[in-house]
Amino acid sequence: MEYEYHTSVLVKQVLSGLDAKNAGIICDTTLGDGGYSLELLKVMPEDGVVIGIDRDPQAIARAQERLGIYKDRFKAVKGNFKNIEEIVMGLGIREVDGIVADLGVSRLQISDPSRGFMFLKSGPLLMNMGDDSDVNAETIVNEYDGEELARIFWEYGEERASRKIAKAILKYRQNKRIETTDQLVNILRGVVSARYEIKTFARIFQALRIFINREIDNLKIFLPAAVKLLKQNGYLAIVSYHSLEDRVTKQFMREQADPCTCSKELPRCVCGKKPALKVIGKMMTPDEEEIRLNPSSRSAKLRIAQKI
Repeated sequence: MEYEYHTSVLVKQVLSGLDAKNAGIICDTTLGDGGYSLELLKVMPEDGVVIGIDRDPQAIARAQERLGIYKDRFKAVKGNFKNIEEIVMGLGIREVDGIVADLGVSRLQISDPSRGFMFLKSGPLLMNMGDDSDVNAETIVNEYDGEELARIFWEYGEERASRKIAKAILKYRQNKRIETTDQLVNILRGVVSARYEIKTFARIFQALRIFINREIDNLKIFLPAAVKLLKQNGYLAIVSYHSLEDRVTKQFMREQADPCTCSKELPRCVCGKKPALKVIGKMMTPDEEEIRLNPSSRSAKLRIAQKI
């Protein structure tokens, strides 16, 4: 079957940052359609192996079909990237040369109205990235109180009108249950001006998606586990798309590169904490040509660190 596969971003930079040409084992921890895995396998040594992890069984199936030509060099595992250490060790592998995580949503998920991620087409209020989520968007907008709704919209969407939106949702659901994406959009449309409505739609849907899938919490668990799994001199590459993810990644890498907690007044470090990572270069973003060819790459940010 022919698919229109999701286009991975900053591919050349990721391959270079992971030193893929010299890597024996690399983990693609947010496999999606296997875009990174495919390009990694093309340049890795002939015996190089890629382990692909994804919580979405549809993504696993598509990637296995796409990368089947690589046979034993590609291993796809259904799971959450926060459990990377457990997943990889379950394959009998104790350490890897590189790890990449693309924190965005794949085209497979975002373009399917039945998944509930789209605000431009009607669909059920779901927004679950895999089958391991214990809550969906319909439950949240119909059963959470106003304070919690406002907190979710502000904390995960940075939406200034979070309280007004929460109040409008509570008013609407007094008479009718909110079951579809277009119902939610119409509620939002009644709160914000037409000039800013698209950005508000995006922020609210983003906030619900992040909360439902515990994206920030999972990232905070994943990062230290990834460092632990890396070989000495191995590389970690993180691609993020919004400020929350990038802030967590940036702070983690900085703290691992400079963990000293001593007072600046002391002449030397006495806490004994040693760096675990070295930040490689500056944050990278797509160039104008990549953005022209793939507009969804516009907000991508890549950070790379090396285990020391």
